[in-house]
Amino acid sequence: MRKALILVYLSILFVTGCSSSEPENSTTETDLTIYSGITMIRPLSVLVREFEDKHDIKIAIKQGASGYLYEAIKTEQKGDLFFPGSDSYRIKSQNAGEKLLLENVFVGFNRIAIVVAKDNPKNLTNDIAQLTDPKYSVVLAAPESSAIGRNAKAVLDKAGLTEAVYDNATYFTTDSHRIFRAIELKHADIALNWYATTKWPETEDVMDAILLPKEIAPSKRLEINLLSFSKNPNLAIEFMNYASSKHGLETFADYGFLTEQELATAISNIKPLSKRIK
Repeated sequence: MRKALILVYLSILFVTGCSSSEPENSTTETDLTIYSGITMIRPLSVLVREFEDKHDIKIAIKQGASGYLYEAIKTEQKGDLFFPGSDSYRIKSQNAGEKLLLENVFVGFNRIAIVVAKDNPKNLTNDIAQLTDPKYSVVLAAPESSAIGRNAKAVLDKAGLTEAVYDNATYFTTDSHRIFRAIELKHADIALNWYATTKWPETEDVMDAILLPKEIAPSKRLEINLLSFSKNPNLAIEFMNYASSKHGLETFADYGFLTEQELATAISNIKPLSKRIK
């Protein structure tokens, strides 16, 4: 039965995984297009609205699983900024010799955590081996679909538990939001997801996070990247500087992407990008 569920949800993954959403103004001409992973949409949307009002411009946000956005960007060669759920995509692009991502700015960290229902009714701990226990229903993001899937697999690989956990999974889904829905719908007793997803207004009363040891699950840098084919690179750089300013970093901290200590360190290391010479 469990294997059948995995096949069903994997088929759903490949049908729905490429979907993205844009703000209502997406049908009008826009000045910037940002491709963003789902987990960071809330702070990003706050900063986008402020920047639009300040400059009287329109910005389109295309959100979706980071892996699918990355492939779409490579295929379509359109857009201005890429904001994935970890820096693994920039590293992957560099290792492949691609000239896709140019300058980047740091805005926070993603942390993988064990995610459980509110108040932890199963009394689970930070032992990652619990995901191999057949008495628990486990939901994971597929590694090819998103940053959370890719990085969760890296955590499991480091622990030497990937095969055992995958064999025990009830089903695989596409992204961080769908993992939240699995907890909310009681499909999952335990999952791996970004810590920040437990700080959303609609999630904080539904689920809790249990942080994993740092040696197993190190923090992943969040970077906004300039795309090499941006049609408005100087405006894109101006937004990057705004997002990585003191105010921008404080906004990301409000949504769980920086601790107080990390925020203080990030503010002290702010280095605005220079605009490009036309």
